[in-house]
Order: sequence, then C-alpha cells, then structure tokens
Amino acid sequence: MPPSLTRLLNLFHYSVFIVLSVALACLIVLTPADAIYQCYITQRLTNIFIITGAYVVTFLLAVLIYATRIYTNRSVLAGIPKAWIPIEKDDVGKSVRRLVKEGLGRSALIAFQARPRDVSSLAAPAAAASPGTRYTEDEEGYTPGMKGEWHGQAGDERDNAIPGIDPGNPPWGHVEHPGWSSPCCVDLPNLPYRTVIHELPNLIEAKAVSLAPRRPVLPGQFARRRQQGDYRPYADEREEEEEEEEEETIPDTRVVEILRRPGSMTLREYMFHLSSLGVVDPPEIAGEFLALYEHARFSDRELYQAEFRQLMHVFAEMLRGMRLFEDSHLRRGRESGPSQSPVDAHSSSSSVIVKGSTPASGAGLSGALRPGNWAREPPRTPSLQSLRPVRSNGSRSSAGSVIRRKMQSLLRRGASFFTPSPTPPPPPKKRSQPTSPEDFQKASSAESLFAKTSPTTDGDECLHDCATCSTRYPARFDVDQEDTLYGNVDGWATHLLVATGKADWVRDVADEEGSVMEAVARGGVVAGNGKMKLSASNMPVPDEYHQHEKGQRQHQPTTVMLLPGFTLIDHVTPALVPDLIRDFVDQAPTTTTPLLRWSLSDTAAAAAAAASRTPLRSRPCPHAAVILLCSQGTRDARCGQSAPLLRREFERHLRPLGLHRDLDDDRPGGVGIYFISHVGGHKYAANVIVYRRRDFGWHRGQRAAGGTDEADDEGAAQGIWLARVRPEDCENIVRYTVLQGKVVKPGQQLRGGFDRETGLISW
Repeated sequence: MPPSLTRLLNLFHYSVFIVLSVALACLIVLTPADAIYQCYITQRLTNIFIITGAYVVTFLLAVLIYATRIYTNRSVLAGIPKAWIPIEKDDVGKSVRRLVKEGLGRSALIAFQARPRDVSSLAAPAAAASPGTRYTEDEEGYTPGMKGEWHGQAGDERDNAIPGIDPGNPPWGHVEHPGWSSPCCVDLPNLPYRTVIHELPNLIEAKAVSLAPRRPVLPGQFARRRQQGDYRPYADEREEEEEEEEEETIPDTRVVEILRRPGSMTLREYMFHLSSLGVVDPPEIAGEFLALYEHARFSDRELYQAEFRQLMHVFAEMLRGMRLFEDSHLRRGRESGPSQSPVDAHSSSSSVIVKGSTPASGAGLSGALRPGNWAREPPRTPSLQSLRPVRSNGSRSSAGSVIRRKMQSLLRRGASFFTPSPTPPPPPKKRSQPTSPEDFQKASSAESLFAKTSPTTDGDECLHDCATCSTRYPARFDVDQEDTLYGNVDGWATHLLVATGKADWVRDVADEEGSVMEAVARGGVVAGNGKMKLSASNMPVPDEYHQHEKGQRQHQPTTVMLLPGFTLIDHVTPALVPDLIRDFVDQAPTTTTPLLRWSLSDTAAAAAAAASRTPLRSRPCPHAAVILLCSQGTRDARCGQSAPLLRREFERHLRPLGLHRDLDDDRPGGVGIYFISHVGGHKYAANVIVYRRRDFGWHRGQRAAGGTDEADDEGAAQGIWLARVRPEDCENIVRYTVLQGKVVKPGQQLRGGFDRETGLISW
C-alpha cells in the first residue's frame, strides 16, 4: 500500500473515532444534565447533589477498573519471558508435574550415560560376548529396557557397571583430543605429546654422548707396569681381569666434546653433525625424523595419536641405529693424552676420525640434511636442557685432574689458617616433626612459617612475575597495600566445603534456607575437634540434587569436602548434618594434627564403623592439591571480578604440566581449582588458599614390607593463605607454592596458614 494512501486511511480512522467519541460523550452527559435541569426548575436541590455524586462515583470506579486492567495486561505481557521455568509444584498441576519429573529423570539418565568416561574396565566382558548375543530376563547379563541385548558386565561386576553402554561402541563415540592420548589407551594413557616432543633433542644428545668410549680415572698396577714398559707375563690373568672390572671409568672427554650439542646449535645442525661423523646409520632416517619433528614442534596444531606414534617409531629406529665407529686415529688420540700440551690435546681431539666422516659419507644424505638446505633454515630456539660442556684440564688427563683438585684443596686449607675470616652464622636449626598437637607453635614471622624462595636455590625466575601474562584486573581494581597481613587471621581446625554448583551466593551462606550450610551453622551441632571454617563452593552437585521439590530441601543431597583431611563425603543432606559432624568431622585430621600414615586396613575399619551408624559414605579426594578462590561478588565486587581471571591463569600454567583438573575430572593427582564463599579480608583481594599434600604421588601408594599396598592418607601437609594475588603472580604460585610449598612474597601476600610437617601455625 502506498504511504500516501496509508496516511489518508489513518486520518479517516482517527476522524471517525473522534466524532463517534464526542457523540457518545454527549449522549452520556445528556441524561444527567436533563435530570439536573428538571431538579433545578422544581427547586429540588438535594436531588442535584445526589445525581452528581452518583455519576462521579461511577466515573471513578470506571477509571479504577480500566487502570487495573491496563496494569494487569502489561504485567502478564512482561512476564512472558520468565526468569525461571514454571515446572514446580506450585506452577503446574499434579499430572503435568509428574510428567515433568519423569522427563527430567530420563534426561538426567541420558546425560549421565552420554558423558565420556573410561570404559576400559568394561572392555574385557564385552569382548568375551559375541556382538549379536541376546539374553532373556532369566539369564545373567540382561539389562532391562535395552531390547534384550548384552550391556555392561556379568555377575557381581555388572552391579557396579553403567547400564546401557557398549565398551566397543559407546554412545559418545571415540573421543580423541589432539596433543593428548586417551585414558583408555593401553600403552600410553593420559600422555601429553608436547612434553615428550620437547625432550627428544635431549634424548638424542644423551644417546650420542653415551657412545663415547670410557677410560679409567686412575690406572691399576698392571696398567702402570705396562706404561713403564714391563711386559712380563703374569701367572694370574684372572687377577688382572678383576682389577680392570673394578677400575672407575669415565667417558673420554675429547670424544664427548665432539659428540655433545652446543647450546647455540639447532637440532637440524646437530643431526647433520652426527650424520657427518657416521653416528646416525643410515643417514636418510635423520632427514625423515627431522621432517616429522619440526612439523610436530613448530606446527600451529597438536598431533593426533597416529602422527605421534609415527614420530616415535622413526625416533626409536634412529636411536637403535646410532653407533660410534673407531679407527686407529681415535686410539692414538686417546693413548697420547697425558703427554700432550693443551694445544696438542685440542688439536688431537679435533682431528678424531670416525668411519663415515669423509666427504663421501654425506653423499647419501637426504636433502633435508644437506648444508645448502639447513644453512638457509631460520634459527631455532636452543634447548635449555642440553648436556653441559664437559670440563677437563689442559692435558685432558683425568689422573692429573684428580691430583690437581687434591693439591688445590690442600692449599686452600693451609691458606685459611693465615687469612682471617668472619665467623659464619650458625645454620638454622631444623625443627623436628611434631608428634602431638601440643608440639605445634606459632611462627614468629611470615618468613619463618613457610620457606621463602631464593635465587640461589630456585633460580632468578622467582624474582620476576610472569612475563607472558596478558590478563589484567579492571582499571579501578584497588586493594589495601598498607596493612600488615601476617598473623591477623583467626585459626581453624577443619575447613568444610559444601558443593552448590554455583559461583555466587547470598550475603551469608548460612541464610540459604534448607541448605546444608544453614544446618551446619545453625543446627546446634558443634565440632568436637576445634573451630570449623564453613564455605560454599562451586563443586558439582549430584544428579539427585535437582530432583527434589522446592519445599523438600532437607532431603536434597550434596557433596562436601573436608580439609585438611582431603576427604569427600557424598549425599549429605541437612538432616544428616549431625552424622557428618560426629562420624567424619570429629574423626578427621585437623590443622594441628601431626602427619601420620594410616594403612588401608585402618581406613577400611574406620569406614566400616561409620557405615554401621550413618548412611553417609566417604572417599579420598583425588587431588594432590586444591586452590580455593574467593568469588562471592555479593560481599565484594572485587572478589567476583578477580576469581575468574585468576582461575584462567592458574589453568594456563597447570595445563602444560598435566596437573589441571576440571570440576568433574576425578583422575588421581593434579590440582583442583574451586570458587568459595567469603573467607574474610575482601579489601586484600584476591584471597587464595592453597591446600597441598606432602607427596604429589600419594595415589600411587608404596609397597609395604608385608607385600601389600599402602596408601598415604595423611591429608594436606600445608595450608597457605595468600592475599593481594594478581594474575601475574599465578606462574610463581604454581611453580613454587603449589608444587614445592614455598612462598614467593611472604611479606606482601602471606596472611597465615599451617605446616603439619614442621609443627608451625600462624595463630
């Protein structure tokens, strides 16, 4: 329709509407006006007020009804995109609610079964059964609802299996992540490929250096007679052979100097150098290895498993073919070592000839190793872990080196008697490990509670923040930098983390009605082993958590983590909080419990005793350390801003080490990162609490004397509370605090903590 015609029709419609509205108003007013006029003529003034009042009241009621209708319509329209899904008991009828619950349960089951997991334990029984095997309900191996086919395991093993999953063809398909082997892989489970690729140049150099011939440090009596020209036959040749076996030998330093890789030499140049010496046999395999290695090392994408296996196959073939061929030149160079001057020794070592070192030996070299090709390649970053140069004395004699070192030590010892020197300070006295809670003492300063990093032992990296960190706090992120942090936190015996599945909470988590936090804080049950710190966390909740009605939260199960015991208690409800405190919190190690090791039998006995009193069940936390970040934005916006940024940085530094664990990752070892509620001191944000075990390989266990495996169930050895943490601090916190238990900036960041190994606390 043309715009002019549209405007004409709109004008006509509005005109007709106005005319009809005026006519309607006149007709409505006509009746009361006539009545009032008749009363005025007949002098009935009282009726005038009655008529006028009645019409005014009617008009006000009409306006009120119309306004209410407008408000109701607008509210209904505004509520159409609801902020919640109206499926609760109060929102729908009983039949609809029943259908919704059935659908939610079915969706939860499907989501759980479709979640990728390690099904290697199901592969053996699946392989034993033929693909088309069918079972009846009376036969072993039948799973209801799956069309009679075999699913899962048989017998008692089937009770612990996940129904409906075929190990050979799981519903999630075959998952393969580039750069990382699958946990189901038989020979290489959970292997980061890049870590292995970075070590290949060092392994090649180590293999080449190991080929160097060995020579004795000090010649035996038979060797000394032979050097003096005494070639008398000896009656006891076995004695001479035994002496040769007992002689201490070292690699020939001159040959090592030739075979080692200088720090400035790229791997391509080094492989050409080894090929020219005839060490790599055949030379063509070096070119094939270089092509695969450089693609894996410098490509913008990670390797797949087939590519990684091909690289390692070529690498193994090359190592098996590496050998050192000696000839008379090499023997003469080694025998003339002690009598040569430094210049002669260097010339002799530089002129060592090995088989295949002639120019003709490079004729069969692949194109990747020709000088014309590798000379034009861009420079590569040298390896930082290459073997260091082998130092030797001027005469290249190991015997002379030993004598010279002894003479120098004697001269230094004699000179110390005549040279005054200040008395060195006594070394710090190492505290003995505590045996009872009474042995714990308060550390006098932040530097004495935990070891401080030092450039002497930890390298210069501990003096600098992360240089590759691109994450920054907002411009107005300001925290207090003046107050003294250490020693101003209240002590705690245990720390209870309650899983909620969310990263922010009400201002006081104990105010969340019907929650485990409310039952713990206000249920009247007090822990008997000391003060307990209560925190809500974003740990994942069980699937049953979402299947309870809004008014039935007292039966809503969740998971709690108990620290420093590193214990997880499943299916905790508000009604079971007294059992949680009595059977788990009171029995758990505290921050002032000395480090002990309990055998699996003791742990099983304690669990069996608790199982007879409560339906709650516990299991060890799989992590070797946890990092807790305060993320409660309802208490302070800075915590809500800093926690996600710090988690991203921690994950970036933990992932190359193979230590990063997602919220649902239950692989043993590694480091878990969780958000928690208010812990105090928001003006010193960001607050970071690190709980770490003494041994990161605790889950592997150790072989006991009796032949059984024992697991280290001692819990967290240290709890380190840091503040004023910024993204650029995360690298050193991972490198030194999480992995080694040291603090980089104790004076600026350490608020407090405990060390159960040394018996020191900050409160």
